[in-house]
Amino acid sequence: MPDVVTSAMFLSVWIAPFALGPKAVGDAMLVMLVEFVLIHGCGMFGAVVTDTDMKRRQRLMTLVALALAYLVFIFLFSVLFDAWWPYLVFSWLVLGKVAAVFRPGVTQEQAHRQQTLAWVESAVAYLGLVFLTLFVPLPRLGMTLDVQPQFGLDGSGVWIDEPHRVIAFGVLYFGVLAWSKAR
Repeated sequence: MPDVVTSAMFLSVWIAPFALGPKAVGDAMLVMLVEFVLIHGCGMFGAVVTDTDMKRRQRLMTLVALALAYLVFIFLFSVLFDAWWPYLVFSWLVLGKVAAVFRPGVTQEQAHRQQTLAWVESAVAYLGLVFLTLFVPLPRLGMTLDVQPQFGLDGSGVWIDEPHRVIAFGVLYFGVLAWSKAR
């Protein structure tokens, strides 16, 4: 359900860029950057969570160390985008990874298989959809050239020059994750 809601939020920004606030386009872009860090983190967290050679306490301490390392990236994003909320999103998702250490009724093998599959699917979807949305013509919908200067995006690059691409990417990416989890 969270992926469905997130995909729908991206779609609403694509259709009406200011419907979720004056900084919705930049916020959506930041969500995709945080997601990139978390995809990398999923591989690392998953390896630690399912490592049967480590004691539970050692796994937890390693997860805390990893979380602190990834917080450096979140700090940089927060400074660049002048936003505090990525800490909450990141913390919530890290908590979900740590909770897997204590999940009852699931064998280490099952947890490892589930974690690996989720990581592979998200990494493939992220990379594949980045390239797809870069090279396939996409409609601007409500993100017209007339309103684009109001997004307040600084810098250069495809996501800055054509922000409808990153928003379409978010719609598709979180939609694919929702579909994958539902099946």
